[in-house]
Amino acid sequence: MQMIYLTNDELDQAVYFDLRKQEPRRKAGGTEHLFYGLLGNGVSEVQVTVRSWRDCIEVAFGRGNLFSFVEESTIRRMVGEVVRELVVH
Repeated sequence: MQMIYLTNDELDQAVYFDLRKQEPRRKAGGTEHLFYGLLGNGVSEVQVTVRSWRDCIEVAFGRGNLFSFVEESTIRRMVGEVVRELVVH
């Protein structure tokens, strides 16, 4: 488990990603990496699942009010960058 701080929200609270990783699975043509956890700011949390396979990253968020405080596209990009770094190393 890793706790990663991504950015600050409109209330100047840190937005964190509580990250967990499953064992990579071999698939035809590559390895699939699966990350999951919570994304939150202390006021609101949403579940997040990230799949990385080949050069593709899919980020799926659960329901919650978090995106009333931060822009979803910004958080989606940041989560993707974190996972990309973890998969490369």
